[in-house]
Amino acid sequence: MSEANGPDQEKHEEESIQANEELNVRDSSDFAFKLVNSVKSMNMGEISYHELANVFITTEELKCLYLFVKALPYSPITPIYPETPFLFFKGVPMPRAFDMSEETAINLENFMKGQNSSYYDGLRLHDLDQGYLDSYESALRIYNDLIEKTRNSYHENVKLAKNQIFEISAVLVCLFIIFLTLLSIS
Repeated sequence: MSEANGPDQEKHEEESIQANEELNVRDSSDFAFKLVNSVKSMNMGEISYHELANVFITTEELKCLYLFVKALPYSPITPIYPETPFLFFKGVPMPRAFDMSEETAINLENFMKGQNSSYYDGLRLHDLDQGYLDSYESALRIYNDLIEKTRNSYHENVKLAKNQIFEISAVLVCLFIIFLTLLSIS
């Protein structure tokens, strides 16, 4: 009878291990989204860098946040068109969700180091637990994908605004020519 329970028990243990791994993957994904959304909120001005650092509680979470912020690009989308409307033309708002300045990143890093510098001295990626390393990698991938999509959307909006300028300019030139023609006829 113990032989019959052996394979069933092993199967049950394997299923529980798989369930724990799935839970870890799910927690890892949730933490990755928490990293991305928190940084986006800071960039949008919804929270300060002080509040950002206080959102994360455990030492491992703080280490992961620290490394994540250090890996992010500074001002990855450059403004190429006025944001404010002018004359007949509408402006194109600059996407701010990914607009982290180097100064903000340094302030956040200094604030975090000020609370406990021993966590961050000589910190490397391989110092993170596997779940947090997975979260870090996922968060970077998500963040960079969102930057690329936002950049493409911004460029499309700029193209539409520039087309508006050309169309209105063409109409104004045509009206001016028609006006001159009418003046010369009469």
